[in-house]
Amino acid sequence: MQNTTILPNTQNRSVWLLIAGALLILCGVYVLFNPITALITSAMLVGIAFIFIGTSYLMSYRENTSYTLLALGILDLFIGLLFLTNLGISAASMPIILGLWILFNSTISFVMGIELRHRGNKNGRFLFWSGLIGILFALLVFALPIIGTVTLTLVVGLYLIIYGLFEINRYIKAY
Repeated sequence: MQNTTILPNTQNRSVWLLIAGALLILCGVYVLFNPITALITSAMLVGIAFIFIGTSYLMSYRENTSYTLLALGILDLFIGLLFLTNLGISAASMPIILGLWILFNSTISFVMGIELRHRGNKNGRFLFWSGLIGILFALLVFALPIIGTVTLTLVVGLYLIIYGLFEINRYIKAY
């Protein structure tokens, strides 16, 4: 029977995490600098990015056998397809869908941070705080969904950039 853990294999670096981080940062920068057209365009771009990010997580799962990466990969592929097949609905419901995505990813980072801290790994602190910040971002998105595109693009753009930086940090530190 295989020993399962929420953490990826700490021995291997996966270039897919680096690619996922770079894609998240690029999407975040785009969202920040195009607030007027961002809603519909972001729905399409975020859908495409989610498909690539989900694929990256699944490829990384093949290398690391982490159920966290498998769950993130499946979730991201599903959200990407949802965004691309329903652009109008996706644009209208983007605050809630992205808020849920941020909450899910941040909760996983938060739990991984706690698990790493209990193992004495200093990177656990980083994941713990990144998860906590992400949970706060998600709550902000849920609390203010009607404020408009500018607020949404600011919160989502900043979160995508921060989450992308966290993914690149995961690649660099390899846990």
